[in-house]
Amino acid sequence: MKIEECFKNISTFIDLKRITNAYVIDNKQLTQEELIKALLKTAPQYSNFENLRNAWQSIILNDKRDIRVLAPIFVLNILLNKDDFQESQKIVDEEIIKYEQQIINESNEHQEKNSNEREKLFRFILESAWGNDDNISVDEKNLIEKVRTKFGITQREYRIFEAQIKKFPQNNNLVHTKSQINEIRKYLQSNGIICSIRDSHNIDYDILPIEIAENLRKMFNIEIKESGYQQLINYKYVRNKSYLAECLNKSNIDYDVNGTLTYLQNLVIERVNPSNLLGGYTLTDGLDKGTLFEWCKKLEINVSGTKSELVQRITKYYDNFKQIETETKDSRELLFEVYEALADRNMQFLRKQNILSKDLECERNFEIATNYLFEKLLRHKPLLLKGSDHPDGILSFNDKLIMWDNKSKERQVKLLDHIKQFDRYIRNSEKQVAVFMVIAPDFSLDSTKECAKYALTNDTQILLITAKELKNLALRWQQKHKNDEISFPLGYFKQNGRFEDKDIII
Repeated sequence: MKIEECFKNISTFIDLKRITNAYVIDNKQLTQEELIKALLKTAPQYSNFENLRNAWQSIILNDKRDIRVLAPIFVLNILLNKDDFQESQKIVDEEIIKYEQQIINESNEHQEKNSNEREKLFRFILESAWGNDDNISVDEKNLIEKVRTKFGITQREYRIFEAQIKKFPQNNNLVHTKSQINEIRKYLQSNGIICSIRDSHNIDYDILPIEIAENLRKMFNIEIKESGYQQLINYKYVRNKSYLAECLNKSNIDYDVNGTLTYLQNLVIERVNPSNLLGGYTLTDGLDKGTLFEWCKKLEINVSGTKSELVQRITKYYDNFKQIETETKDSRELLFEVYEALADRNMQFLRKQNILSKDLECERNFEIATNYLFEKLLRHKPLLLKGSDHPDGILSFNDKLIMWDNKSKERQVKLLDHIKQFDRYIRNSEKQVAVFMVIAPDFSLDSTKECAKYALTNDTQILLITAKELKNLALRWQQKHKNDEISFPLGYFKQNGRFEDKDIII
Protein backbone atom coordinates (compact mmCIF):
# COMPACT_ATOMS: atom_id res chain seq x y z
CA MET A 1 0.00 0.00 0.00
CA LYS A 2 1.37 3.42 -0.95
CA ILE A 3 2.20 5.76 1.90
CA GLU A 4 -0.53 8.30 1.13
CA GLU A 5 -3.19 5.58 1.04
CA CYS A 6 -1.88 4.25 4.36
CA PHE A 7 -2.14 7.68 5.96
CA LYS A 8 -5.71 8.15 4.73
CA ASN A 9 -6.78 4.81 6.25
CA ILE A 10 -5.06 4.77 9.65
CA SER A 11 -7.38 3.00 12.10
CA THR A 12 -8.01 5.32 15.03
CA PHE A 13 -7.42 8.88 16.12
CA ILE A 14 -4.87 7.59 18.69
CA ASP A 15 -2.91 5.73 15.98
CA LEU A 16 -3.11 8.80 13.76
CA LYS A 17 -1.84 11.04 16.54
CA ARG A 18 0.95 8.61 17.34
CA ILE A 19 2.38 8.48 13.80
CA THR A 20 2.33 12.27 13.44
CA ASN A 21 4.82 12.47 16.32
CA ALA A 22 7.58 11.62 13.88
CA TYR A 23 7.49 14.64 11.55
CA VAL A 24 4.36 16.75 12.11
CA ILE A 25 5.08 19.82 14.25
CA ASP A 26 2.51 21.10 16.77
CA ASN A 27 0.12 18.18 16.30
CA LYS A 28 -1.50 18.33 19.75
CA GLN A 29 -4.45 20.58 18.88
CA LEU A 30 -5.15 19.23 15.39
CA THR A 31 -8.41 17.48 14.50
CA GLN A 32 -8.45 14.10 12.75
CA GLU A 33 -8.95 15.72 9.34
CA GLU A 34 -6.12 18.21 10.01
CA LEU A 35 -3.81 15.40 11.13
CA ILE A 36 -4.40 13.50 7.87
CA LYS A 37 -3.70 16.63 5.81
CA ALA A 38 -0.50 17.24 7.76
CA LEU A 39 0.60 13.63 7.25
CA LEU A 40 -0.01 13.79 3.51
CA LYS A 41 1.99 17.01 3.33
CA THR A 42 4.96 15.53 5.23
CA ALA A 43 4.75 12.06 3.59
CA PRO A 44 8.12 12.44 1.76
CA GLN A 45 9.90 12.86 5.12
CA TYR A 46 8.59 9.48 6.33
CA SER A 47 10.01 7.59 3.37
CA ASN A 48 13.20 9.66 3.02
CA PHE A 49 16.21 7.32 2.99
CA GLU A 50 18.35 9.36 5.40
CA ASN A 51 15.46 9.83 7.80
CA LEU A 52 14.89 6.07 7.80
CA ARG A 53 18.59 5.43 8.36
CA ASN A 54 18.59 7.78 11.36
CA ALA A 55 15.41 6.20 12.73
CA TRP A 56 16.99 2.77 12.42
CA GLN A 57 20.15 3.89 14.20
CA SER A 58 17.97 5.05 17.08
CA ILE A 59 16.48 1.54 17.17
CA ILE A 60 19.63 -0.58 17.19
CA LEU A 61 21.41 1.78 19.62
CA ASN A 62 18.41 2.43 21.85
CA ASP A 63 18.79 2.52 25.63
CA LYS A 64 15.89 0.07 25.95
CA ARG A 65 16.92 -3.45 25.06
CA ASP A 66 13.36 -4.55 24.20
CA ILE A 67 13.41 -2.01 21.37
CA ARG A 68 16.84 -3.19 20.16
CA VAL A 69 15.67 -6.81 20.11
CA LEU A 70 12.03 -6.65 19.05
CA ALA A 71 11.92 -3.82 16.51
CA PRO A 72 14.32 -5.47 13.99
CA ILE A 73 12.45 -8.78 14.27
CA PHE A 74 9.12 -6.96 13.84
CA VAL A 75 10.23 -5.11 10.70
CA LEU A 76 13.02 -7.10 9.03
CA ASN A 77 12.08 -10.68 9.85
CA ILE A 78 8.29 -10.41 9.78
CA LEU A 79 6.79 -7.49 7.83
CA LEU A 80 9.43 -7.25 5.09
CA ASN A 81 8.82 -10.94 4.33
CA LYS A 82 5.05 -10.56 4.01
CA ASP A 83 3.09 -10.18 0.79
CA ASP A 84 2.50 -6.45 0.23
CA PHE A 85 4.48 -5.86 3.49
CA GLN A 86 1.39 -6.22 5.67
CA GLU A 87 -0.08 -8.70 8.14
CA SER A 88 -2.75 -8.83 10.84
CA GLN A 89 -1.47 -7.75 14.24
CA LYS A 90 -2.59 -11.05 15.75
CA ILE A 91 -0.41 -13.04 13.35
CA VAL A 92 2.52 -10.61 13.72
CA ASP A 93 2.45 -11.16 17.49
CA GLU A 94 2.34 -14.94 17.09
CA GLU A 95 5.13 -15.03 14.50
CA ILE A 96 7.45 -12.86 16.58
CA ILE A 97 7.03 -15.20 19.55
CA LYS A 98 7.50 -18.21 17.25
CA TYR A 99 10.66 -16.67 15.75
CA GLU A 100 12.15 -16.03 19.20
CA GLN A 101 11.44 -19.62 20.22
CA GLN A 102 13.09 -20.88 17.01
CA ILE A 103 16.26 -18.95 17.89
CA ILE A 104 16.26 -20.50 21.38
CA ASN A 105 15.82 -23.95 19.83
CA GLU A 106 18.65 -23.37 17.36
CA SER A 107 20.91 -22.16 20.16
CA ASN A 108 20.37 -25.47 21.91
CA GLU A 109 21.14 -27.39 18.71
CA HIS A 110 24.15 -25.26 17.68
CA GLN A 111 26.79 -26.36 20.18
CA GLU A 112 29.84 -24.20 20.85
CA LYS A 113 32.20 -27.13 20.16
CA ASN A 114 31.03 -27.06 16.51
CA SER A 115 31.84 -23.33 16.13
CA ASN A 116 34.76 -21.98 14.09
CA GLU A 117 37.35 -19.56 15.49
CA ARG A 118 35.47 -16.51 14.21
CA GLU A 119 32.32 -17.56 16.03
CA LYS A 120 34.19 -18.47 19.23
CA LEU A 121 35.88 -15.06 19.31
CA PHE A 122 32.61 -13.22 18.74
CA ARG A 123 30.95 -15.23 21.49
CA PHE A 124 33.84 -14.38 23.84
CA ILE A 125 33.31 -10.66 23.09
CA LEU A 126 29.59 -11.04 23.79
CA GLU A 127 30.18 -12.85 27.08
CA SER A 128 32.70 -10.20 28.15
CA ALA A 129 30.27 -7.37 27.37
CA TRP A 130 27.43 -9.04 29.27
CA GLY A 131 29.67 -10.01 32.16
CA ASN A 132 30.45 -6.41 33.06
CA ASP A 133 27.16 -5.51 34.79
CA ASP A 134 24.70 -8.01 33.29
CA ASN A 135 23.68 -5.44 30.72
CA ILE A 136 24.75 -4.10 27.32
CA SER A 137 25.24 -0.34 27.17
CA VAL A 138 24.69 1.69 24.00
CA ASP A 139 28.46 2.06 23.51
CA GLU A 140 28.99 -1.68 23.96
CA LYS A 141 26.15 -2.41 21.53
CA ASN A 142 27.70 -0.05 18.98
CA LEU A 143 31.05 -1.83 19.29
CA ILE A 144 29.45 -5.28 19.06
CA GLU A 145 27.63 -4.26 15.87
CA LYS A 146 30.90 -3.12 14.30
CA VAL A 147 32.63 -6.38 15.27
CA ARG A 148 29.65 -8.40 14.02
CA THR A 149 29.84 -6.67 10.62
CA LYS A 150 33.62 -7.09 10.47
CA PHE A 151 33.39 -10.82 11.26
CA GLY A 152 30.54 -11.40 8.80
CA ILE A 153 28.23 -12.58 11.60
CA THR A 154 24.55 -12.43 10.59
CA GLN A 155 21.86 -11.05 12.85
CA ARG A 156 20.45 -14.56 13.24
CA GLU A 157 23.84 -15.92 14.31
CA TYR A 158 24.22 -13.02 16.75
CA ARG A 159 20.85 -13.87 18.30
CA ILE A 160 21.76 -17.55 18.55
CA PHE A 161 24.99 -16.69 20.40
CA GLU A 162 23.08 -14.44 22.81
CA ALA A 163 20.57 -17.22 23.40
CA GLN A 164 23.44 -19.61 24.21
CA ILE A 165 24.52 -17.33 27.05
CA LYS A 166 20.87 -17.02 28.21
CA LYS A 167 20.41 -13.38 27.07
CA PHE A 168 18.01 -13.73 24.13
CA PRO A 169 15.23 -12.73 23.73
CA GLN A 170 15.42 -11.62 27.36
CA ASN A 171 17.40 -12.79 30.37
CA ASN A 172 17.05 -16.53 30.98
CA ASN A 173 15.79 -16.99 27.39
CA LEU A 174 12.28 -15.73 28.19
CA VAL A 175 10.26 -14.93 25.06
CA HIS A 176 8.45 -11.60 24.87
CA THR A 177 4.79 -11.25 25.71
CA LYS A 178 2.14 -9.83 23.42
CA SER A 179 1.89 -6.71 25.58
CA GLN A 180 5.64 -6.12 25.19
CA ILE A 181 5.33 -6.57 21.43
CA ASN A 182 2.47 -4.08 21.37
CA GLU A 183 4.68 -1.48 23.06
CA ILE A 184 7.19 -1.91 20.22
CA ARG A 185 4.35 -1.54 17.73
CA LYS A 186 3.53 1.84 19.29
CA TYR A 187 7.21 2.80 19.20
CA LEU A 188 7.50 1.97 15.49
CA GLN A 189 4.35 3.99 14.78
CA SER A 190 5.70 6.97 16.74
CA ASN A 191 8.88 6.83 14.68
CA GLY A 192 6.93 6.84 11.42
CA ILE A 193 7.92 3.34 10.27
CA ILE A 194 4.70 1.33 10.37
CA CYS A 195 1.00 2.15 10.10
CA SER A 196 -1.97 0.50 11.77
CA ILE A 197 -5.04 0.00 9.61
CA ARG A 198 -8.36 -1.70 10.44
CA ASP A 199 -10.23 -3.58 7.71
CA SER A 200 -13.98 -3.96 7.17
CA HIS A 201 -14.06 -6.96 9.50
CA ASN A 202 -12.49 -4.91 12.33
CA ILE A 203 -9.17 -6.76 12.01
CA ASP A 204 -6.13 -4.56 12.73
CA TYR A 205 -3.13 -4.81 10.40
CA ASP A 206 0.49 -3.72 10.67
CA ILE A 207 1.61 -2.21 7.36
CA LEU A 208 4.93 -1.02 5.99
CA PRO A 209 4.09 1.55 3.29
CA ILE A 210 5.69 0.49 0.01
CA GLU A 211 8.02 3.52 -0.17
CA ILE A 212 9.34 2.80 3.34
CA ALA A 213 9.67 -0.94 2.64
CA GLU A 214 11.62 -0.31 -0.57
CA ASN A 215 14.10 2.00 1.15
CA LEU A 216 14.53 -0.41 4.07
CA ARG A 217 15.29 -3.20 1.59
CA LYS A 218 17.82 -0.94 -0.11
CA MET A 219 19.37 -0.07 3.26
CA PHE A 220 19.81 -3.75 4.19
CA ASN A 221 20.57 -4.99 0.68
CA ILE A 222 17.51 -7.27 0.65
CA GLU A 223 16.72 -8.46 -2.88
CA ILE A 224 13.93 -10.93 -2.24
CA LYS A 225 11.40 -12.07 0.37
CA GLU A 226 12.43 -15.20 2.23
CA SER A 227 9.48 -17.23 0.94
CA GLY A 228 10.46 -16.33 -2.62
CA TYR A 229 14.09 -17.29 -1.99
CA GLN A 230 12.90 -20.66 -0.67
CA GLN A 231 11.10 -21.22 -3.97
CA LEU A 232 14.04 -20.02 -6.06
CA ILE A 233 16.67 -22.16 -4.33
CA ASN A 234 14.60 -25.30 -4.88
CA TYR A 235 14.61 -24.89 -8.66
CA LYS A 236 16.56 -27.60 -10.47
CA TYR A 237 19.40 -25.36 -11.75
CA VAL A 238 20.59 -24.43 -8.23
CA ARG A 239 19.19 -27.32 -6.18
CA ASN A 240 22.56 -29.02 -6.14
CA LYS A 241 24.97 -29.56 -3.24
CA SER A 242 28.14 -29.04 -5.29
CA TYR A 243 26.81 -25.81 -6.84
CA LEU A 244 25.77 -24.42 -3.44
CA ALA A 245 29.11 -25.42 -1.90
CA GLU A 246 30.96 -23.63 -4.72
CA CYS A 247 28.83 -20.54 -4.13
CA LEU A 248 29.67 -20.57 -0.41
CA ASN A 249 33.36 -20.99 -1.21
CA LYS A 250 33.24 -17.99 -3.58
CA SER A 251 31.49 -16.03 -0.82
CA ASN A 252 34.19 -16.97 1.74
CA ILE A 253 31.60 -18.52 4.05
CA ASP A 254 32.53 -21.40 6.34
CA TYR A 255 30.28 -24.46 6.16
CA ASP A 256 30.15 -28.13 7.13
CA VAL A 257 31.35 -30.09 4.10
CA ASN A 258 29.21 -33.03 5.27
CA GLY A 259 26.10 -30.88 5.58
CA THR A 260 22.84 -31.88 3.91
CA LEU A 261 21.30 -30.11 0.93
CA THR A 262 18.77 -28.42 3.24
CA TYR A 263 21.59 -27.20 5.50
CA LEU A 264 23.45 -25.67 2.52
CA GLN A 265 20.25 -24.09 1.18
CA ASN A 266 19.46 -22.47 4.53
CA LEU A 267 23.02 -21.16 4.84
CA VAL A 268 22.90 -19.65 1.33
CA ILE A 269 19.53 -18.01 2.04
CA GLU A 270 20.95 -16.56 5.25
CA ARG A 271 24.29 -15.35 3.87
CA VAL A 272 24.20 -14.99 0.05
CA ASN A 273 22.13 -12.62 -2.10
CA PRO A 274 20.15 -14.38 -4.87
CA SER A 275 21.88 -12.24 -7.50
CA ASN A 276 25.22 -13.74 -6.40
CA LEU A 277 23.77 -17.26 -6.20
CA LEU A 278 22.55 -16.98 -9.80
CA GLY A 279 25.11 -14.66 -11.37
CA GLY A 280 28.19 -15.20 -9.19
CA TYR A 281 30.76 -12.56 -8.32
CA THR A 282 32.70 -12.45 -11.63
CA LEU A 283 31.85 -12.99 -15.30
CA THR A 284 32.79 -16.68 -15.04
CA ASP A 285 30.89 -17.37 -11.81
CA GLY A 286 27.34 -18.55 -11.31
CA LEU A 287 25.02 -19.99 -13.94
CA ASP A 288 25.91 -19.45 -17.58
CA LYS A 289 23.72 -17.24 -19.74
CA GLY A 290 22.26 -20.22 -21.60
CA THR A 291 20.97 -21.76 -18.37
CA LEU A 292 19.54 -18.42 -17.26
CA PHE A 293 17.87 -18.12 -20.69
CA GLU A 294 16.24 -21.53 -20.26
CA TRP A 295 15.10 -20.64 -16.73
CA CYS A 296 13.47 -17.39 -17.93
CA LYS A 297 11.83 -19.33 -20.76
CA LYS A 298 10.36 -21.85 -18.28
CA LEU A 299 9.00 -18.97 -16.17
CA GLU A 300 7.59 -17.33 -19.32
CA ILE A 301 9.41 -14.03 -18.72
CA ASN A 302 11.53 -11.92 -21.08
CA VAL A 303 14.58 -13.92 -22.27
CA SER A 304 16.49 -11.09 -23.97
CA GLY A 305 19.26 -8.96 -22.50
CA THR A 306 22.50 -9.40 -20.59
CA LYS A 307 23.27 -12.06 -17.97
CA SER A 308 22.74 -9.46 -15.24
CA GLU A 309 19.32 -8.53 -16.64
CA LEU A 310 18.24 -12.19 -16.74
CA VAL A 311 19.33 -12.61 -13.12
CA GLN A 312 17.33 -9.53 -12.10
CA ARG A 313 14.19 -10.80 -13.88
CA ILE A 314 14.38 -14.22 -12.21
CA THR A 315 14.94 -12.64 -8.79
CA LYS A 316 12.02 -10.24 -9.31
CA TYR A 317 9.78 -13.12 -10.42
CA TYR A 318 10.39 -15.02 -7.17
CA ASP A 319 10.22 -11.88 -5.05
CA ASN A 320 6.65 -11.42 -6.33
CA PHE A 321 5.82 -15.05 -5.54
CA LYS A 322 2.71 -15.07 -3.33
CA GLN A 323 2.55 -17.23 -0.24
CA ILE A 324 -0.35 -19.65 -0.47
CA GLU A 325 -1.46 -21.58 2.61
CA THR A 326 -2.31 -25.19 1.78
CA GLU A 327 -3.95 -27.73 4.04
CA THR A 328 -1.79 -30.85 4.11
CA LYS A 329 -2.42 -33.94 6.19
CA ASP A 330 0.55 -34.76 8.40
CA SER A 331 1.49 -38.43 7.97
CA ARG A 332 2.20 -38.57 11.71
CA GLU A 333 -1.44 -37.86 12.51
CA LEU A 334 -2.41 -41.50 11.94
CA LEU A 335 0.20 -42.62 14.47
CA PHE A 336 -1.17 -40.13 16.99
CA GLU A 337 -4.67 -41.58 16.54
CA VAL A 338 -3.37 -44.98 17.77
CA TYR A 339 -1.11 -43.41 20.42
CA GLU A 340 -2.26 -45.56 23.35
CA ALA A 341 -2.03 -48.76 21.27
CA LEU A 342 1.59 -47.90 20.43
CA ALA A 343 2.31 -47.30 24.11
CA ASP A 344 0.98 -50.65 25.31
CA ARG A 345 2.21 -52.54 22.23
CA ASN A 346 -1.20 -53.78 21.04
CA MET A 347 0.40 -55.57 18.10
CA GLN A 348 -2.72 -57.34 16.89
CA PHE A 349 -4.65 -54.08 16.60
CA LEU A 350 -1.71 -52.17 15.07
CA ARG A 351 -1.12 -54.82 12.40
CA LYS A 352 -4.84 -54.89 11.57
CA GLN A 353 -4.71 -51.10 11.07
CA ASN A 354 -1.62 -51.47 8.81
CA ILE A 355 0.40 -49.35 11.25
CA LEU A 356 3.17 -51.93 11.65
CA SER A 357 4.82 -54.42 9.34
CA LYS A 358 7.20 -55.65 12.06
CA ASP A 359 7.29 -55.38 15.85
CA LEU A 360 10.51 -53.31 15.88
CA GLU A 361 8.59 -50.37 14.39
CA CYS A 362 6.37 -49.95 17.45
CA GLU A 363 8.82 -48.05 19.69
CA ARG A 364 9.92 -45.77 16.84
CA ASN A 365 6.33 -44.97 15.85
CA PHE A 366 5.54 -44.18 19.49
CA GLU A 367 8.40 -41.63 19.43
CA ILE A 368 7.22 -40.13 16.12
CA ALA A 369 3.67 -39.74 17.44
CA THR A 370 4.99 -38.00 20.57
CA ASN A 371 6.95 -35.54 18.44
CA TYR A 372 3.75 -34.81 16.53
CA LEU A 373 1.85 -34.29 19.79
CA PHE A 374 4.30 -31.69 21.09
CA GLU A 375 4.81 -29.91 17.75
CA LYS A 376 1.28 -29.79 16.34
CA LEU A 377 -1.03 -29.93 19.34
CA LEU A 378 0.96 -28.32 22.17
CA ARG A 379 2.88 -26.12 19.66
CA HIS A 380 6.43 -26.69 20.86
CA LYS A 381 8.83 -27.88 18.18
CA PRO A 382 11.23 -30.53 19.54
CA LEU A 383 14.94 -29.88 19.13
CA LEU A 384 17.08 -31.62 16.54
CA LEU A 385 18.77 -34.62 18.18
CA LYS A 386 22.36 -35.50 17.29
CA GLY A 387 24.24 -38.75 17.79
CA SER A 388 22.66 -41.86 19.29
CA ASP A 389 22.98 -41.59 23.09
CA HIS A 390 20.12 -39.22 23.87
CA PRO A 391 16.51 -39.24 25.10
CA ASP A 392 13.68 -39.59 22.61
CA GLY A 393 12.94 -35.87 22.66
CA ILE A 394 14.03 -32.48 23.99
CA LEU A 395 12.18 -29.17 24.27
CA SER A 396 13.51 -25.70 25.03
CA PHE A 397 12.12 -24.37 28.32
CA ASN A 398 13.34 -20.79 28.94
CA ASP A 399 17.06 -21.19 29.71
CA LYS A 400 16.67 -24.89 30.55
CA LEU A 401 15.51 -28.05 28.79
CA ILE A 402 12.71 -30.57 29.13
CA MET A 403 13.59 -34.12 28.09
CA TRP A 404 11.33 -37.09 27.54
CA ASP A 405 11.65 -40.78 26.83
CA ASN A 406 9.01 -43.14 25.47
CA LYS A 407 8.66 -46.61 26.97
CA SER A 408 6.44 -48.89 24.91
CA LYS A 409 5.58 -51.86 27.16
CA GLU A 410 2.94 -54.57 27.52
CA ARG A 411 3.23 -54.21 31.31
CA GLN A 412 3.78 -51.45 33.86
CA VAL A 413 7.07 -49.56 33.61
CA LYS A 414 9.39 -49.70 36.63
CA LEU A 415 11.41 -46.47 36.82
CA LEU A 416 14.19 -48.27 38.68
CA ASP A 417 14.90 -50.34 35.53
CA HIS A 418 15.67 -47.18 33.55
CA ILE A 419 16.88 -44.57 36.06
CA LYS A 420 20.59 -45.02 35.22
CA GLN A 421 19.85 -44.45 31.53
CA PHE A 422 17.81 -41.30 32.26
CA ASP A 423 20.42 -40.01 34.73
CA ARG A 424 23.11 -40.34 32.03
CA TYR A 425 21.05 -38.26 29.60
CA ILE A 426 20.51 -35.60 32.28
CA ARG A 427 24.18 -35.42 33.31
CA ASN A 428 25.44 -35.32 29.72
CA SER A 429 23.22 -32.31 28.91
CA GLU A 430 25.03 -29.00 28.33
CA LYS A 431 22.03 -27.17 29.80
CA GLN A 432 20.16 -27.82 33.01
CA VAL A 433 17.25 -30.23 32.63
CA ALA A 434 14.20 -28.91 34.49
CA VAL A 435 12.04 -32.00 33.99
CA PHE A 436 12.57 -35.48 32.59
CA MET A 437 9.25 -36.92 31.38
CA VAL A 438 8.71 -40.66 31.11
CA ILE A 439 5.81 -41.52 28.80
CA ALA A 440 4.45 -45.06 29.12
CA PRO A 441 1.19 -47.05 29.24
CA ASP A 442 1.35 -47.32 33.05
CA PHE A 443 3.79 -47.28 35.99
CA SER A 444 4.52 -49.52 38.98
CA LEU A 445 3.65 -48.17 42.42
CA ASP A 446 7.30 -47.99 43.50
CA SER A 447 8.17 -45.73 40.53
CA THR A 448 6.75 -42.68 42.34
CA LYS A 449 9.07 -43.39 45.28
CA GLU A 450 12.01 -43.55 42.84
CA CYS A 451 11.11 -40.06 41.58
CA ALA A 452 11.19 -38.70 45.15
CA LYS A 453 14.46 -40.50 45.85
CA TYR A 454 16.09 -39.04 42.71
CA ALA A 455 14.90 -35.51 43.56
CA LEU A 456 16.72 -35.64 46.91
CA THR A 457 20.13 -35.46 45.24
CA ASN A 458 19.34 -33.83 41.89
CA ASP A 459 17.85 -30.57 40.58
CA THR A 460 15.86 -32.37 37.88
CA GLN A 461 12.30 -33.54 38.51
CA ILE A 462 11.08 -36.78 36.96
CA LEU A 463 7.49 -36.79 35.73
CA LEU A 464 5.66 -40.06 35.07
CA ILE A 465 2.82 -39.52 32.60
CA THR A 466 0.79 -42.14 30.75
CA ALA A 467 0.20 -41.96 27.01
CA LYS A 468 -3.53 -41.63 27.69
CA GLU A 469 -3.02 -38.67 30.04
CA LEU A 470 -0.69 -36.86 27.64
CA LYS A 471 -2.95 -37.45 24.64
CA ASN A 472 -6.07 -36.25 26.50
CA LEU A 473 -4.21 -33.13 27.69
CA ALA A 474 -3.01 -32.35 24.16
CA LEU A 475 -6.47 -32.81 22.62
CA ARG A 476 -8.09 -30.60 25.24
CA TRP A 477 -5.49 -27.88 24.63
CA GLN A 478 -5.85 -28.08 20.86
CA GLN A 479 -9.65 -27.88 21.04
CA LYS A 480 -9.59 -24.90 23.40
CA HIS A 481 -6.92 -22.96 21.46
CA LYS A 482 -7.50 -24.01 17.85
CA ASN A 483 -8.11 -20.38 16.83
CA ASP A 484 -5.45 -18.52 18.80
CA GLU A 485 -2.18 -20.46 18.16
CA ILE A 486 -1.14 -20.23 21.82
CA SER A 487 1.58 -22.66 22.92
CA PHE A 488 1.01 -24.89 25.92
CA PRO A 489 2.76 -23.55 29.09
CA LEU A 490 5.47 -26.16 29.61
CA GLY A 491 5.79 -25.14 33.27
CA TYR A 492 2.77 -27.36 33.98
CA PHE A 493 5.07 -30.35 33.45
CA LYS A 494 7.26 -29.29 36.38
CA GLN A 495 5.95 -32.09 38.60
CA ASN A 496 7.78 -34.84 40.45
CA GLY A 497 6.19 -38.29 40.42
CA ARG A 498 2.85 -39.14 38.83
CA PHE A 499 1.23 -36.53 36.63
CA GLU A 500 -1.68 -34.51 37.99
CA ASP A 501 -3.71 -32.15 35.84
CA LYS A 502 -6.12 -30.78 38.45
CA ASP A 503 -4.28 -27.42 38.58
CA ILE A 504 -3.83 -27.07 34.81
CA ILE A 505 -5.90 -24.27 33.32
CA ILE A 506 -6.73 -25.15 29.72
